Amino acid sequence: MQSEGHAGIDAMIQAVQAQFTGQQFRLTGAVDGHHDRIRFSWELAPEGGPAVVAGTDFGVVAADGRLQTITGFLDHTPVAGPGH
Repeated sequence: MQSEGHAGIDAMIQAVQAQFTGQQFRLTGAVDGHHDRIRFSWELAPEGGPAVVAGTDFGVVAADGRLQTITGFLDHTPVAGPGH
């Protein structure tokens, strides 16, 4: 997934959350940064439960300290059942 601008990033997160109701995003480690670039890993899971989706995102931070762009990679996704 890739998005730019605050509205685009918000829409991307909302679209994922709509697919996985009752789940929460949580960081799985520290955010790693270098100048205006960041990298972080996350998972989406029910409160207190195991992750159903996990990923790593790379972002660019704008001069105002907010995310300007973000590109996300899925590291773990649910396994589709037979015939899918």
